[in-house]
This record gives sequence, C-alpha cells and structure tokens, in this order.
Amino acid sequence: MLLFIVRVEGESGWPALVPGRRYLASGIFVPGVGDFAVFRNPRDRQQIFIKRVSRVLDDQYIMNGERSWASSSDDFGSVPPDYILGKVFV
Repeated sequence: MLLFIVRVEGESGWPALVPGRRYLASGIFVPGVGDFAVFRNPRDRQQIFIKRVSRVLDDQYIMNGERSWASSSDDFGSVPPDYILGKVFV
C-alpha cells in the first residue's frame, strides 16, 4: 500500500502513539530500529499490530511495545519482512 491510515486502539504505544488517534503509514518506506511499524501478527495473520522496531536481525523484525505490560516479540515471535505492512509516521 502506498499510503494508508491506521487507528491506534490500545495504550501500549503511549506516549508516542495516542489511543484513538489516526496516523499516516506507508508501505513504501521500510521501518528501521526505533520506528513504529504496522504488521500482521505472526501467530494470527488476521490481527494487525503497531509496535516499535527494537532490532532487525537476518530479515526478522523484533518488536516492542512502549509499556512493560505490552505484547512484544517475546509473546508472538519475530516478524518476517513480508508481514510488515508499513512504517507509521508519528
């Protein structure tokens, strides 16, 4: 997708991402370390997440939430590049 809008539904990205707000994302740009990425959950492709990229290792993305209780790659595993939908512009 060239450009698309995402709506944040949870608080795991707070304070950088505000729940209920909409953000612009793009599938053109590859998210890097420190960026927020929109991606499909590796364990449930129907579920879409927005998380911060903490590391990129051998074509696998490691994701973290901004809160200690937030889901992360520790919960759902590393994210393959073809599951990445785009980079969020905060």
